[in-house]
Amino acid sequence: MTGEPAPRARRLAALGWDYLLIMGWLVLMAVAYLLGFRPPTGGSLVVADLVITGLTVLPVWVYLVASEAGTAQASWGKRRAGLVVTAAGGRPGLGRIMVRNAVKLLPWELAHLAVLRFWTVRGDSVIAVPALVLCYALVGVTVALAMLRRDRAALHDLVAGTRVLERPA
Repeated sequence: MTGEPAPRARRLAALGWDYLLIMGWLVLMAVAYLLGFRPPTGGSLVVADLVITGLTVLPVWVYLVASEAGTAQASWGKRRAGLVVTAAGGRPGLGRIMVRNAVKLLPWELAHLAVLRFWTVRGDSVIAVPALVLCYALVGVTVALAMLRRDRAALHDLVAGTRVLERPA
């Protein structure tokens, strides 16, 4: 499959559509929390990190992997925007899609690590500050690459060897 790099506006539109789904999931998690659902953590930050990852980041990663590795080669947002994820002009393998989305969601995971420590342990900046700095650095590099590169490849595309293209007619 060959095609033109996805226009910036359509990539942003696809991101917006996907964030609507993600926000829906997060609202469900927030409602469950407000209704009293509290996974046991035993007071351990590591367990809390795993629970937060398992309830928020992991389901989103599974959604992105399943949709982009599927026959449509696109998440719901990308399908609505007329985009597909490719590798060397063809279908990306499952491994590439898994790596692509792990790198894409890494800043979110790093933000969780930082925020949990800022909220629960006063002065625990040994992990929180580097995690937050790395989070913002990765987001900045990702956005800069997607805006400045001719092929509009973001960091996760470069790492995984994927590209987002317009869906051929």
